[in-house]
Amino acid sequence: MKKLIALLLITSSMYSQKQVFNVQRYCIDELPFKTNSCDISGNEYSFVFLDSGKQEVVFFLTSQKLKYAITDSKPDTSNPDFTIYGLKNEQGTAVMKINKQKNKIEFLYPDKHIYLTVGKSTKAVQ
Repeated sequence: MKKLIALLLITSSMYSQKQVFNVQRYCIDELPFKTNSCDISGNEYSFVFLDSGKQEVVFFLTSQKLKYAITDSKPDTSNPDFTIYGLKNEQGTAVMKINKQKNKIEFLYPDKHIYLTVGKSTKAVQ
């Protein structure tokens, strides 16, 4: 019985599809938006935790922690290399885009755009 319960716990955790992205560099473009412009940039340790099982995203950017519920996800029709996630929290809504290679993540807010260059995911269960 103990083996069966352990097997069920391991199996259920594998299907939760958690991913942890290690941010190597960030670029923040604030209003007015300029193509390929960074108002603030850096390479401080930052992380993005994506849990499709719980339908949530947690984004640690330097000293900020931003937690979102995923409202929807779909392929980007303008650029099929990206998947778009609709996000929502107490402060409002945002859009997150992740490319298929999982080395670029974008957080698009009404007043700023955050572009992340990501190293190899430290955990990716698919």
